Amino acid sequence: MYVTRPLSLYRDSPSVSMPPPEGPNSGILVIQDQEENAELRSSRWCGLFKKKESVKTAPFPQNKILQLTHSAEAGEFEYSESVYAVMIPVLNQPLSSNQYYIINARGNRKGLACTSSKADETSSSKCCYTVPDPPPQLFDPKNQYQQFQISDYVYCGGASGFICNSVAQDGVSPLRLSRNGWRAYIHPLNDFHEPTPAHGLNAQLRARLPDLNFSLPCKSSDPVAVGKWYSPFIFIRDGNQAVGSQMTNSPYYEITLHQNWVEIFGCENNGVAVGNVDVFVEREVVSGESGASSSKNVVDGIVWFEPLKVGLSLVVVERMKWEEDRGGFKWVQEGEEKKVRVVKERLKLKEMGKKWTRFGCYVLVERFVVKRMDGSLVLTWEFRHTHQVTTKWE
Repeated sequence: MYVTRPLSLYRDSPSVSMPPPEGPNSGILVIQDQEENAELRSSRWCGLFKKKESVKTAPFPQNKILQLTHSAEAGEFEYSESVYAVMIPVLNQPLSSNQYYIINARGNRKGLACTSSKADETSSSKCCYTVPDPPPQLFDPKNQYQQFQISDYVYCGGASGFICNSVAQDGVSPLRLSRNGWRAYIHPLNDFHEPTPAHGLNAQLRARLPDLNFSLPCKSSDPVAVGKWYSPFIFIRDGNQAVGSQMTNSPYYEITLHQNWVEIFGCENNGVAVGNVDVFVEREVVSGESGASSSKNVVDGIVWFEPLKVGLSLVVVERMKWEEDRGGFKWVQEGEEKKVRVVKERLKLKEMGKKWTRFGCYVLVERFVVKRMDGSLVLTWEFRHTHQVTTKWE
């Protein structure tokens, strides 16, 4: 999962070499912000002519489509070829590594990942030596042939565009990306809802736990957002959409972590003696439907929540599980019951006598909420922290 940072933060800054945020499967999305936009606008004109906006140096912004163009002259003629793409930083790498997934952003290849060929797939003849380009493929985070390192191309002592190499040792970049000195021109993402700042987990706020400043009876307290990330669409399967349509509708997904107290038992004082709280609580709930790990379907690195036709990449699920592990959540092990018994003694009962009118017992619930960029809900995955139980009296 990715946090966001403004592009202006990284221009000529040593912070570009800092590792991604704590935790597995982390990354940084660089957002072209107002400060960077102002700098581009100031250099957009050359006399009476308007220049194309281009990226002069890495890192590349993720809230733009990049036109990767190589131009050359052949006698009296000049030709150019372009790849329109969104470039997403490779997970678990600092931005200074300049490693990216290159995702096609237009045409019938839209949403598919550029993929290197293997050196041993070359073909040769007396007059040529070629490496056939494999067609773009569905994204696979474990496929090194879909990871590329971008470097400055130096010509006549100065920077002159970029060059692209496969991260895989025996990988050969697609022909249109392998030419020296291509440029990266900036285009807007159509109908794109700009990401708002996402800083990952607020550990202090999470440890504080939500307030109990509500009146009984109350089924749940107001949720408190304690973490926020974004996930590019390549890590999420959204219904039966083709990846091209998905990229159009929501190139990124917002993932927030919320906390609140949810009632597991409540009663009023009707003069009848009552015993301890003794209830069974479902440990995991996905959008109101039970979703323990044994009922999830894993296919080709995607965890499918079948009733919802929603799939999360294993790298996203592993990150969510890591966050819940360090929050103390107890996962359902194979052979264990999906529900856990919660017993809570009402010690205040004797002290309060007949003075109390209402009683509520609450469990801490953390939930990951996945939304499209238009704010519509995709998935809610709840985790009931049965080691965090509290009571409230009135």
